[in-house]
Amino acid sequence: MDLLLENSLKPIDLLVFDCDGVLLESMAAKIEAFRQWVPEAHAAQRAAFMEIVMAGFGTARTQHIRSFYQDLLGQSVSEQFLVDEVARFAEICEPLCAQADWRVGSREFVLACREAGIPRYVLSGTPQQALEAMMESTGAAGLFDVIIGSPPAKPESLTRILAETGTPAHRCVFVGDAEADRAAAEHVGAHFVYFPSEANRPTGEVVTEVSDLRQLLN
Repeated sequence: MDLLLENSLKPIDLLVFDCDGVLLESMAAKIEAFRQWVPEAHAAQRAAFMEIVMAGFGTARTQHIRSFYQDLLGQSVSEQFLVDEVARFAEICEPLCAQADWRVGSREFVLACREAGIPRYVLSGTPQQALEAMMESTGAAGLFDVIIGSPPAKPESLTRILAETGTPAHRCVFVGDAEADRAAAEHVGAHFVYFPSEANRPTGEVVTEVSDLRQLLN
C-alpha cells in the first residue's frame, strides 16, 4: 500500500496506531480523568501534575502516577500502592472513555488499510485490559489485527511488532499524537505520522503531519 509520507508516495506493509487522540476522540476524557484523580489533599499540585500529563501522553498511566508522588510530592511509594492508585484512576477514566467517538477520518482510513490487506496494530500506553474494553465498547476492536497495551513501553513493543511480523522498519508507519509516539518510531526507524490532538506537540522533529488520516491516501 502506497501512502503519502514526507511529501512522496512510499510503500508501506504495516500500520501501527496509537489509540487516544488518534483513533478515538478520548483525549479530553483522559485529561479530565487525570484531573479528577489528583487527591484533594494534594489539590495544590494539580496544575503542576497536569503539565506533566500533557507533556507525557503516550506513556503509561502508572508512570504518571508514580511521577506525581515521587517527583511532585517527594514521596516513596510501594508497588502495591501504585497498583491501587492506578485502579482508582481506572474507575474514573474508563466510564468517561467508554463511548468515545472515532476521530474524523480515522475509521475510513483504517477501513481503506483493511481493504488493501495491510496489517493494522493498535499500540497504546493504556493497560491491556482497559484498552481492549475501550476498543470493544466503541466498536473499534474488530478492525484491528492486534491490540497491544502497556506494559512494556512503546519502543519495546514496536520493536517486537516489527520482529514478529518480519517488517522492515522503513515499511512501517506509526501514527501518533505525542512525543512518546514519535520517539518510539524513531527508536526503530519507522515512519512517524503526527496527528495532532489535545496532547502537547512532540518536541522532536515531525516530517509528516495530517489533520485527517485520509490525507495519507493517494
